[in-house]
Amino acid sequence: MNRSLSRAVLPLALAALAAACTPANIRPGASVPTTVRTGQSWVVTRPVIAAQVLDTCSRSSPGREAGAVTGYWAPSRQQVEQLEARLPSLEAQVRNAADFDRQYVGIEMGGRQVIYLNAFPAGDHDVDPARTAIRACDGGAQFWGAVFDPATGSFSDVQFNGPPASR
Repeated sequence: MNRSLSRAVLPLALAALAAACTPANIRPGASVPTTVRTGQSWVVTRPVIAAQVLDTCSRSSPGREAGAVTGYWAPSRQQVEQLEARLPSLEAQVRNAADFDRQYVGIEMGGRQVIYLNAFPAGDHDVDPARTAIRACDGGAQFWGAVFDPATGSFSDVQFNGPPASR
């Protein structure tokens, strides 16, 4: 198969794979109720959008490391609830972590299924965060990301678009 055809077919194949792996309890592009307020978090299920969420411009993310992300999957409601219950454990690094709006992207990395959390200021959005990557170049500590491992219940790789405000 020629390269240009491969590049055209790969996103379609990834989209089909993600659709097949989407659990029945989360509709593609669904808003996930949070412990803080409904509509504060979104599970991104389209691989093309997931890749855009991971393509950060002001901070490091797994998507910026060549070959680090080997696939996408859709986190279940239970995994999202587990992640959100653990948000207070980020308080040493992120002030009021649960107050941010969040996009969740299930990624395969190092043979594990983890969830990338893309956080941004809470509020009304001109776009649907389930269908559009929320990206900001700069923005300081108001934009941040982290990796959550559902198997261990822990966060790692917390990165900000700029220095966090002093405590």
